[in-house]
Amino acid sequence: MAREIHEREDLLRDAKALTTRVQLEVDSVSKAVNVFAGFRSSGALSLYFDSEPAYHFNTQNQLRRAYVEDRLIKAEVGQLIALRRRQREDLSELLRYELSEAEQDQFCHALATRLDELRCVLQAGRYRIVGQVPADEDVAGRLLDWLIRVGEVIVANSANVG
Repeated sequence: MAREIHEREDLLRDAKALTTRVQLEVDSVSKAVNVFAGFRSSGALSLYFDSEPAYHFNTQNQLRRAYVEDRLIKAEVGQLIALRRRQREDLSELLRYELSEAEQDQFCHALATRLDELRCVLQAGRYRIVGQVPADEDVAGRLLDWLIRVGEVIVANSANVG
């Protein structure tokens, strides 16, 4: 399941699979929000908003998995599946739930809205770079380019990066 993420500096330092990464403080409607974005060498993007939610995309910019409200959401054959861990006495269960078409549409619409808001904030320059790797690249610019290109949210066929 999702690892608890308390400090974005840890992701900035430790997320080695994300070869190009940036931590931003962006001006949201009501408050400043920390956003961490990282690209794998393949170009696949991972996005974290504060400690939750987190969204992971494949190399075709399709949603492959997400961590939202203590649930792992993963793609299977173009369908979103929610997994939630339930602890009972000495037993840990993983409960599986297939999102209905309406729930999946709502989830994708909410994500598309969040991505569009982030695009607008970046285009307006209403952000501050907290840190990035490598230090000499325009990672925020790369993220903005990705946000402009992505268009609608499409669910991947699998949760794999490829």
